[in-house]
Amino acid sequence: MMMRRLLLFRLAASRKLLRTFAHSTAVRTDLRGRPQLPFLSVPSARAGRVRYLTTERKAQLKYEIKTGIKYTGYIWVAGLSLLGAWFAIVQERLERRYPTPHEWSYRTRMDLRGGNCARFEPSPGKITDWLQVAWWFETTVNRLQDPKIDGKDVKDAPHDCPPGTKDVTQKSEEWRRGYYEAMMGYAKAAEYVDGWVLDKTRNIVFPAGTMIGPSNPYPKPLPPGFKGAPREEDCELRFESPDSIYLRILFTPGFTNRQKIEAGLAYGSWLDYKGISGPAAIVFEDAVHLAASERQGLPAEPLDRKTWTLNEAAGLPSENLLTTLTAYAAFRARQGAIDSALPILVSILRARRSLPAPTPSPTPQTSLAAALNTKPTSAQERETPWTTISNFFIPPAYPAPPPDGTAPPTRDALDLCQEAALSLHIGEIMYTSSPSPASREEGLGWTREAVDVAEEQLHQLPQKVYQDSPARAACRDCLATGLGNWAAMVAKLAKEEERAKAAAGENKSSGGGWFGGLWGEGAAKVEEVDRWAAEEKVIEERQRRVRELLEDLKPPPRGILSFLQA
Repeated sequence: MMMRRLLLFRLAASRKLLRTFAHSTAVRTDLRGRPQLPFLSVPSARAGRVRYLTTERKAQLKYEIKTGIKYTGYIWVAGLSLLGAWFAIVQERLERRYPTPHEWSYRTRMDLRGGNCARFEPSPGKITDWLQVAWWFETTVNRLQDPKIDGKDVKDAPHDCPPGTKDVTQKSEEWRRGYYEAMMGYAKAAEYVDGWVLDKTRNIVFPAGTMIGPSNPYPKPLPPGFKGAPREEDCELRFESPDSIYLRILFTPGFTNRQKIEAGLAYGSWLDYKGISGPAAIVFEDAVHLAASERQGLPAEPLDRKTWTLNEAAGLPSENLLTTLTAYAAFRARQGAIDSALPILVSILRARRSLPAPTPSPTPQTSLAAALNTKPTSAQERETPWTTISNFFIPPAYPAPPPDGTAPPTRDALDLCQEAALSLHIGEIMYTSSPSPASREEGLGWTREAVDVAEEQLHQLPQKVYQDSPARAACRDCLATGLGNWAAMVAKLAKEEERAKAAAGENKSSGGGWFGGLWGEGAAKVEEVDRWAAEEKVIEERQRRVRELLEDLKPPPRGILSFLQA
């Protein structure tokens, strides 16, 4: 028992001697070996409290925070650098596909490239967003007309021109050509967003016909994605009308005749689409007169003013005259004036067939000695890896101006496809103008000839020709339209023949006599093969044969994450 008390006493004494990191216990005066001074004593604190934020811990936290900030900054700088490099590469590729004048500011060039890319290269699986296209081209035109940005030395046109027309005669040829491209793109996009309104209260653009108000008592339902129909008192037109834009192009001083002719033909097509045939005819006729007045000193007038046919005594017509006269003849045919449209098309076809053949390019030497002695040309020198890399960083030159169209064209692949298109027009007019069998037979003959020529030219074009080249696009359109017209004509004739046979009580199959099946006389029934039914089978086989030429599929573009795709 005595031993137990002694152990408890010693345990209690040892507990009194223990102290925490921040706790100071009272020291017995008889046991202390030094004086109790304030600066030597440890500050008292609650028992059991531990100090976590030590000097070493502070230094470690400071180091970790600085390192985290440093590496976070490195990551952001690297990410922004990669994003900037990717943006520069994309803009450089777009510049090579859609060149812009170098004297423009970078923002204006980027806007024009963006409009062309959104117009011709929509996202995979989606259609062209014409609202976005119109915004890109509108921004480009406004920057080019602003004297504080890229519109230096751009003046207002005379008062007899439409409001907003600019005089660009003092600008360079490249600047004027880029400005014309932006104006034409803006006019084409305005055709698709004609009548779209802006709700000023919500800053949202709505399609035409969806506004609620007195001027539109029967509004159209909103497309998917739009919420809340706009009210007329809160809306205003978002873009200019195509009429005002086309008129500004036609009256802009500084544009060439070919540019004005192209704008006139586009404006005439727009008016024809809207059903305004009177002004459309005037616009087409003005374009034809402008093209006919370009060439001076001809032995005779290039155009007969009464019949609008080409005069063979005047020599070969110009490319502008052939283009405008073809568009005017097609317009008159759509208006029902077949008697006047057919002679015009025949005269154009006769003139195109009399055009000279293109000058053949000189064939290179293929002998072994010539190949060994020939020094590498500049084109071959550019094929080295170093020059390929250096050329990527060199901005491409702006393309040279196209021909002005005053000279006669050559009979190349594009012209042959245009001849096939003329044959299609003539065949369609002859087929529909008269119900006589002879006229329909002749119309079918013109259509077959057009299909043969278009298919032959598509086979002759090299495979490396880009799919969007003018010759390939014209031949594909002509072949597809020709096959459609041919099939429709033959189907109509086949139905008429079946109705005629049914009315006459004719039987399509003939059977044998009483003893024919027994003795074999007439056992093999001769099926009467209908001519138009047989030609329908020929057309189906033709369509299967040219399917690859018409489709011309391209692989979908693959983005930066293409390595994750199968």
